Amino acid sequence: MKSQLDREIVEKLRESSNLEFAETVNQTVYNLVSAIVEDISKRSPFVKPEMCILQPVNEICTGAFSQLSEYVYFLGVDNINLEANSKRSKNFWKNLWREFKASFRLGRKKYKREKEPSTPILEIDKYSINNFKHDILLRSTQFLSPSSIITEYANCVTFIGNNDFGTNVLIKIYVCCYDHKTNTFKYPLPNKNKFLPLSFGQRFENLSLKGEKHGKHFVDILKVFNSIYSKNYNSLPNQILLESLIWGTPDVLFDKKNFYKTFINVANYIRLASPSSFASICDSSKNIFQEPLIIKATKQVDFGRIVNMLDRFKY
Repeated sequence: MKSQLDREIVEKLRESSNLEFAETVNQTVYNLVSAIVEDISKRSPFVKPEMCILQPVNEICTGAFSQLSEYVYFLGVDNINLEANSKRSKNFWKNLWREFKASFRLGRKKYKREKEPSTPILEIDKYSINNFKHDILLRSTQFLSPSSIITEYANCVTFIGNNDFGTNVLIKIYVCCYDHKTNTFKYPLPNKNKFLPLSFGQRFENLSLKGEKHGKHFVDILKVFNSIYSKNYNSLPNQILLESLIWGTPDVLFDKKNFYKTFINVANYIRLASPSSFASICDSSKNIFQEPLIIKATKQVDFGRIVNMLDRFKY
């Protein structure tokens, strides 16, 4: 039996979140990171504030957050030396030759292991993206209250603090390299000794243009979809996928005077349209199943979940 999703419920979901609170948290994060990077730049030869960028990457960038939303950012630093230092050098041929000499004992001279010098040689590690991430952890303690919890993971730093950010707020900052010329983040993969390039393409421009056409309705549609999805699956959908679906809905289906009618039109269009007809909001030349930021996040199943979620209700 299908549940009724009437006008009153949709309108309540639309007004259920406090946008002013989200903007305050967002500004707090920007001020915190700016102060941290400024402090690090005085101690590191490779970090300049003007060469760093902090980019919100999930629903926070549109304001379509729900009760399960986290504040997720990419912090990119543009420096070729920092990027090079973050990769481990592999002396494959040198190691192979050493093993060859040890195994076959060239000539009659026995292979002798080089004696370690009596005086130890101190080696200074090169400043890498991992050192930058660790510095963020150390410097942030100067700007946050003692009650805040700061945790360093493989590729990110997380912050939790009621006094500094608010109740039930989790902030994740992923530290990456960045290329200003191509607007590409380079996400470090330490186990594979390489970087994964991530480009948002025309995403933010397309979001802005759609918002200018339909005003607050566009963001409110995203917000309602996120709220319904989170209540059904206790998680949030891939935002690039969801944004692509709403962005790909024809403009004629948006009614500026009637939000509930707009929601019904968008929901029915997503349910009935061919999945391959939806272009990626990042690159309109690709459909949603060709978009790397959806495929790499293993979120292809989200499209089926969204359609199934909409099928559960009657309007």
